[in-house]
Amino acid sequence: MRRVLLTLAVALLGATVPGLPADASTHHHHHVRGHHHAIRTHPRMVLRSHRESLQWEAVSALGVIASHLHLSLQQLMSKWQRVAVCEVNGRWSMEGPIYSGIGFLNFNWQQFGGTHFGPLAGDATPEQQVLIAMRITKTWIPDQYGCSPSGW
Repeated sequence: MRRVLLTLAVALLGATVPGLPADASTHHHHHVRGHHHAIRTHPRMVLRSHRESLQWEAVSALGVIASHLHLSLQQLMSKWQRVAVCEVNGRWSMEGPIYSGIGFLNFNWQQFGGTHFGPLAGDATPEQQVLIAMRITKTWIPDQYGCSPSGW
């Protein structure tokens, strides 16, 4: 089981994860008494479910990474919170000229697969931002003195 989880974490850190297919449908079909009925799912429910799925994906991967680093998820996030305070006073939704609590340049957010979570880093949750940051740093966690006021 640990090997499967570690493989998942490596896959999430090592490769860009594709987003939803452009033709994903919000319709579900089922057969009732000889008739086909389409049950329409409200777009907000689909969006919420997708956001929750993306958050679960990030938290799960970070949990595996934290365990591998002999940290709890809370300890890992605490270390990155110190970086966020240094970068942009802890404002995780910061937008322009650098984005997010970690201070991503938009190019790096895109280059390392961040658009899987949101078009801009500031649109993603702290956990999603940290997962992309861990891709950039190859799981190295900078201390608060390793931050860059010009973004990274």
